[in-house]
Amino acid sequence: MSSSAHKRRHKHEEHEEHVNHERWLVSYADMLTVLMALFIVLFALSQVDQLKFAQFKAGLQEGSASTNLVLSGNKGVNDIDNGADPINLKIQAGGDPQQSEQVQQVLNAAQKDQSAADLAAAQAEVARYREIEAQIDQALSATGDEDQVTYRITSDGLVVGLVADKVFFANASADVEPTGLHVLDVIGPILAALPNDIAVQGHTNSLPLSATTRYRDNWDLSSARANTVVTRFIAANGVSPLRLSGTGYADSRPLYPDGDPQALTGNRRVDLIVASPSSDAVKALLPQVAATTPTDGPAELRTEADAATAATTSTTSIAPAGIAPDLGTAVSGVTLTDAGH
Repeated sequence: MSSSAHKRRHKHEEHEEHVNHERWLVSYADMLTVLMALFIVLFALSQVDQLKFAQFKAGLQEGSASTNLVLSGNKGVNDIDNGADPINLKIQAGGDPQQSEQVQQVLNAAQKDQSAADLAAAQAEVARYREIEAQIDQALSATGDEDQVTYRITSDGLVVGLVADKVFFANASADVEPTGLHVLDVIGPILAALPNDIAVQGHTNSLPLSATTRYRDNWDLSSARANTVVTRFIAANGVSPLRLSGTGYADSRPLYPDGDPQALTGNRRVDLIVASPSSDAVKALLPQVAATTPTDGPAELRTEADAATAATTSTTSIAPAGIAPDLGTAVSGVTLTDAGH
């Protein structure tokens, strides 16, 4: 019994199924087959029948030999030795002289038309700036503060200058005085209604700051004054911050050279620049157009630097009537301590 039971147990034993560890070779072989077919197709596509291509090229040359000439009497494009000599794009001697003259006449006419258009645009822009000047001057005249600002038209646009004397800023200070706040609040709404960008630029004279001031140097002071004006325009006058910028230039951009009686007070200022949106060609004409176009509004400031800039755009320089010769009253006899920064 024991022997038969042992046989039955042995008969029902289950063996572990053999696992094929090389099945990946089938997929690998399939991938290689596909890649080989791809390369064969690419190789076949890359082959060009050189003989048929040469015949095709010769047919093109023979069929268009009479129509591929740039100018009558010259070689065709297909006959030029590639790289042998540089191609001369000027009109050759074999060309039509009348055609050359016509091309030059067209170019000259186009240049004249563009110059006339630029001049008309500059004149219209100067007229708009004069309207802004008159609007600001009229608003300030109501309170007797029209003498607190100056006007200049440069290649950057309209420059409304605020003399940084005790009306606007105390010596070595970036805090606007009450009268200065009133002037800013009159000018701010007018600038807010314009589409132009407004650049606020702070300037100082060349006197160094004393060690007791809160600012490191004139760069720090001029930047602080510009930022004070920008903040006032945004907070109290509704000027969009997207149109405003504030920059300090210290004494690097003076209106008057050192030694000029106007330098100490005239260079100490904050400029509000109504930026010109025009092209560079029109901007270059603005100073000369302003200098040669009389104004019925407030007098515009003219400095030697402005006159030199205007003279570069024209062979003649005409001084317009009613131009103010300087920024403010003479400062002869003023001591360095009185001049401030």
